[in-house]
Amino acid sequence: MRPATIGGNPLRNSLSAFFTSSVTILRATTAADEYGEEIGTFLPLADHIALPAMVASGDVSIRMKRQEFRTSQATSEMEYRRVLLNGYHPLIKRTDRCRIDDVNWAIISITCDITTTFTELLVQTVETGNI
Repeated sequence: MRPATIGGNPLRNSLSAFFTSSVTILRATTAADEYGEEIGTFLPLADHIALPAMVASGDVSIRMKRQEFRTSQATSEMEYRRVLLNGYHPLIKRTDRCRIDDVNWAIISITCDITTTFTELLVQTVETGNI
């Protein structure tokens, strides 16, 4: 009897047609502005640009699907997405950001499957005013 491959390249290759989105992982860094002062920013993480992904609504529970929060100026609503990356990406941190369609999302959780085939991210919208 031949052992069956549960994950890895055969599974990634067979499902590659379903990974129709691409995301870029951004890492916090500092850069100089036009006056030479250091400012906080996010730049693409090396080898984590245009990664094949599936993006779906992040309704982990009814409560997390959308959340409102109030500030002294306005009421905002948080949105969530689930991002399944076609590959194992252990360098991604929760302090990183995920760019989907030119919109940056904060990473809430990271899960890598036991076969090191896929990486799943739960992301939320970035609050206005935060870099």
